[in-house]
Amino acid sequence: MSIRVVVFDDTALFLDSMSLLIDDAPGFTLAGAYTDCKDIDQKMGESQPDVVMMDIEMPGVNGIEGVRQIKKNFTKINVLMQTSFEDDDKVFNAICSGASGYILKNT
Repeated sequence: MSIRVVVFDDTALFLDSMSLLIDDAPGFTLAGAYTDCKDIDQKMGESQPDVVMMDIEMPGVNGIEGVRQIKKNFTKINVLMQTSFEDDDKVFNAICSGASGYILKNT
């Protein structure tokens, strides 16, 4: 059984790259790729992921609010935050909001 992954990122090139990487990795399935957290409950319900990779900085509903919403309504889903910068305050807020961890995009 493969791990179902959803990616949220507003940068199209990064979203496409992560989508291809995940879909080609043994043991993983890309369950969804989204450019924003609008209608996040519907997106999560349709995609049924095990893990979410969430960009912290997105227009409209940012990733920190997105992780709050996910953890409120989908408590068993693990969320890994993605960020371009080591911003301790944002990372700390994301962890406090329910994220399981974070990774720098350049990693």
